[in-house]
Amino acid sequence: MPDIAEASPRSGRVLGLIGLMALIAGVLQLTTVHGHSAAVPGAALPWLALAAMFVIAESTGVHVTIGRDAHTIAFAEVPFVVGLFLAPPTTVITARVVGVLVQCCWRQRQPLVKLAFNVSQAWLSAVAAVGVWSLLGGPGSPFALRGFAAAFAAALCIELTSSAAVSSVIALRGGRARVRVSTVVTSLAAAGANGCFALIGLVVWHTDWRGLWIVVVLAAFLALGHRAHLALLRRHDAMSRLHGFTRRIGGGNLRLDTVVAEILDGVRELLEVAVVRLDLYTSVDDAARAWIGDATGVRDCAPERRAVATDQGLRQRGSRVGSLTVLLHGEVEAIGAITVSGRLGDVGGLVQADLGLLEAVAGHAAIGLSNGRLADRLRDQVAENSHQAMHDSLTALPNRLMFDRFATEALGGSARGAVLLLDLDRFKEINDTLGHAAGDAVLQEVGARLSATVPPGACVARLGGDEFALVMMGAELRDATHLAERIRHALTAPLNILGVTLTVDASVGIALAPEHGPDTATLLRRADVAMYEAKDGHTGIAVYAADRDHHSAARLALVADLRAAIADGDLVLAYQPKTETSTRAVYGVEALVRWQHPLRGVIPPDDFIGIAEQTGLIAPLTEWVLRTALAQCRSWLEEGLDLGVAVNISPRTLHDPSFTASLVALLEESRVPAARLTLEITEGALMDDPERAIDVLWELRRAGVRLSVDDLGVGHSSLAYLKRLPVHEIKIDKSFVTRMVDDGDDEAIVTAIIAMVHRLRMTVVAEGVEDERTLMRLAELGADLAQGYWMSRPVPAAEIAPWAQRWKAGPTESVVVPIQRSLRAAR
Repeated sequence: MPDIAEASPRSGRVLGLIGLMALIAGVLQLTTVHGHSAAVPGAALPWLALAAMFVIAESTGVHVTIGRDAHTIAFAEVPFVVGLFLAPPTTVITARVVGVLVQCCWRQRQPLVKLAFNVSQAWLSAVAAVGVWSLLGGPGSPFALRGFAAAFAAALCIELTSSAAVSSVIALRGGRARVRVSTVVTSLAAAGANGCFALIGLVVWHTDWRGLWIVVVLAAFLALGHRAHLALLRRHDAMSRLHGFTRRIGGGNLRLDTVVAEILDGVRELLEVAVVRLDLYTSVDDAARAWIGDATGVRDCAPERRAVATDQGLRQRGSRVGSLTVLLHGEVEAIGAITVSGRLGDVGGLVQADLGLLEAVAGHAAIGLSNGRLADRLRDQVAENSHQAMHDSLTALPNRLMFDRFATEALGGSARGAVLLLDLDRFKEINDTLGHAAGDAVLQEVGARLSATVPPGACVARLGGDEFALVMMGAELRDATHLAERIRHALTAPLNILGVTLTVDASVGIALAPEHGPDTATLLRRADVAMYEAKDGHTGIAVYAADRDHHSAARLALVADLRAAIADGDLVLAYQPKTETSTRAVYGVEALVRWQHPLRGVIPPDDFIGIAEQTGLIAPLTEWVLRTALAQCRSWLEEGLDLGVAVNISPRTLHDPSFTASLVALLEESRVPAARLTLEITEGALMDDPERAIDVLWELRRAGVRLSVDDLGVGHSSLAYLKRLPVHEIKIDKSFVTRMVDDGDDEAIVTAIIAMVHRLRMTVVAEGVEDERTLMRLAELGADLAQGYWMSRPVPAAEIAPWAQRWKAGPTESVVVPIQRSLRAAR
């Protein structure tokens, strides 16, 4: 007999159906059921025995799952057909009702409403089947073909009536009564088989009752064989579905939410349950989460406390009919739990036998969830790293790399557009007056105002320092000019920075695509030319004009010549000595690059270092300078001249991720101790991005080289950052040193710098020493090293040794000494 899922009625409709079925059954029994004797003359099967047969038949049903529906194939038709032949109709009906009532109360312990429904539908189906039996003439010829056919039809009638009653109550409860051909065919086939088996038994009894034991034995073997076959099919089906489940959740690139959905759906299918709950416990990186999967889909739910703490508790809980909970074990501890409840079809509920399958599923689920968590974290980390690599850390705007990519894509293929380059006016004054923190706050506010001003589809980026760039797609000159005016108007609104009201202005250069350049690099360079024209002419906005770009052709030619000079080794290094102020001993030399152009003569570094930085030639240029200087240092060491060498490093080189590794390789190649090399970095280069600079300087310091801050006093450094720099020495700019003997203010500045640097346990180098009085005064103030024209101008490498001999023979009786002599201990 099919059963129904338990539910509490929302109205009286279900109770009305139960009452209606009982009323119809009573009326039919009074009007259609006649006769008080069995169809077989002389037979009188007691109703109590027949009721016991019904109880046994209902209790020994076989559970079959078709699709997602559970069905019970009971044997109620067997005692019913036997009763039609051997007992009066009223007795058959009464035994049927009593048998169902006893079986429901004793075995299933059903609620009252459900019990009433099962009893009323059993009564109605029994009355209807007896009516069919009587209508077809079964009582008149029980052991004739007509009687067999009537009994077979009565067996089918029981099944049809019960199925119709179940579908009706499901519809009245607000559900959807699904009538499947496979389900109907299976139920009718089982009912017909049961009726036929009962008829076989009756024929044997009618022929010779002593042969009934054969029927009983055959029935037992058939039942046991059928149960074993169904169990084998279920195990095979479970293994097949378990394999599919593990394959799905073990797939690559699955997100955590996808894995969760696969687990919930897979567990529902494998254990044939209505509801699955998955709790994922809190970890270091994840907040506690929980999901529920049922017929409506997968949804989040409120997390709960851990359902179980140990396997023993799980097994105690697993023995309860209705629900099971298992832990999901990770490598160290439980990462979650799965709870299943509501066996589909309400057949027997969940029992201890389901625990093994659920634990196997939980093992695979734990692996899938761990992999899903890890994959999500990796994806988040990749996304975060990608965002950081493409955005400026201070303003959160796109950086140069992202700007180049966007502009290249937006303006590629001769597409129309505009590049705007913006530089803040007098930004250095803000940094010098209010400090680096105020400058950062100004840049952040400027970035926010630019983002709010640019139209949709445009890209605004911070290229570095106080320089910003914008790219507009499809823009004409009028559009670009109008945007530049809006930007300048937005920036002139007062700013409140650290309690001080400021106004910021900007100069904007405009380059149009494709008129002013075929690629992003060219457009940026020409926007830069226009921007400086706007700044120099105090016009605020300027558009690139080729006739005013006087240096463009010359610069292009200079770039080609510089590339060839680096490759062919046409550059030369000059060396300017450094001496100790107290002993006047030679300390080392600074390497200065010179370019002897075949047509233009000597080109000073200021004229080609900037070009090298802008065109990407700074990396090979720096490598050439370092290799040449280290090779010369090795040569001096082999000659017995123990001199260290200092090399200037540009800001772009400092922020090159591969620079440290390349430097270490050059040191190994030249066989020069790392302590003999000093890298000089300008103050401005360090302050453009101090946090990044500090990280790079620590990498270089760990490599063993000495570090020096060049030109202290002319930049915009913050003392808060200066004390954090892992450098060995500070160079005082020559603008303070050259006139210090005659200028009290300059001397006061030099004195303060020397005292401050010594308190930070660093070495002090004074540049611009042009007379002996200055050198003597620096010695009195405590400066460690001096460098300037009074000792020597920059000279070729071949002149350093002769100069050292002349210096040694001077009145000071100086000698060449090791690098560490007479210096303060570096940090």
